[in-house]
Amino acid sequence: MKILYSLPHPSHRLDTEGAGHTVRANAMLAALESLGAEIVTDQAAGEGSQTAATTYRQLVKKMIPRPVALRIRDRARVSFGKSYGERLTEAVKQHQPDVILQTHIAFSLSGQIASSATGVPLVLDDVAPSWEEKQQYGVGNQQAAEDTHKAITGQAKLCVAVSEPMRRFLEEDGIAPEKLLKVPNGINADIFNANVDGSAIRAEYGFADDTIVIVFVGSFQPYHRVDLLLHAFQQLETAQDVRLLLVGEGRQRQEAVDLAEKIGVADKTVFTGYVDYHDVPRYASAGDIAIMPATNTYGNPMKVYEYMALGKAVLAPDYETITEIGTHGEDLMTFETEKIASIEQTLATVIEDADLRQRLGTAAAQTIASEHTWEKRGETLLGAIEGIL
Repeated sequence: MKILYSLPHPSHRLDTEGAGHTVRANAMLAALESLGAEIVTDQAAGEGSQTAATTYRQLVKKMIPRPVALRIRDRARVSFGKSYGERLTEAVKQHQPDVILQTHIAFSLSGQIASSATGVPLVLDDVAPSWEEKQQYGVGNQQAAEDTHKAITGQAKLCVAVSEPMRRFLEEDGIAPEKLLKVPNGINADIFNANVDGSAIRAEYGFADDTIVIVFVGSFQPYHRVDLLLHAFQQLETAQDVRLLLVGEGRQRQEAVDLAEKIGVADKTVFTGYVDYHDVPRYASAGDIAIMPATNTYGNPMKVYEYMALGKAVLAPDYETITEIGTHGEDLMTFETEKIASIEQTLATVIEDADLRQRLGTAAAQTIASEHTWEKRGETLLGAIEGIL
């Protein structure tokens, strides 16, 4: 089977980005290739589109009122998607694939255009609901967001959701249930495994051997609620020496830095700033406890898989999206969603019990190895593609 994979994002590329959708795409393509599929890739981002995206972020976004800037951005994204659709159509004609596999990107009609023009079936991966863009990032033209979402998902023979809540949201969005397939994220055990050594990172930041390090890795999105973690850390009562290691860069990092200073925990908190994705395992392994303070209600957080694969004691909110991955008290610990007291109590329990930390970490690594590899995800997706062909 020949698969033409398309990434329609105007500035992200498979070889340079550590964003969740590119990590997923790279891992899924490797899994499909290992199962015998022939993979050809085509990417929208080029020098011109990356320059345009940078210009928007650095100039337009800062100098023009937000509603106007968003409308400009949305029109540009629709136009870019159509332009890329023409290029993708030519790529399909050139490579003659059995199927087009495309990561879903808001406002892009490229997959719909290429599939409609060539008759090659479209499989849309990592599909988000039509309202997500507005909720998470802001939308200047909601009608365009809805119209492009309806067109692209309508053309697709298969729409892949990463979680059961996401699958339900997409069905509520109007996608026929027989077109929906759940394929969660997975883990690359060559990179994330219990043998990764984080001791050099601990030494770099001066953490003693008996210091309990709580680690968070992320892009500091609003839904990560790092503020909840900082407040819980501030309220933590324990005789142990505990430090907070916050890894990454993003929209609300500076707010988190300011909050840590304000509530008096800055001296026990390390903000690493941006870390290359391939270095993330070492940073996460520097922690004794790995935490996700909050998440959205429908995603499939890759960092939870990564934490578990590293053999860490993992703490996360009690959403269905988390309990799909692991079981409270067995291979991870859950706390009440957005409840500072619950986060603090759960942290205290795990901090004070070294045997519990060890037991959770060992079970977590076993769960990932047996159930959540990218190879298993690839088998599911490839079987579904064979079904539609």
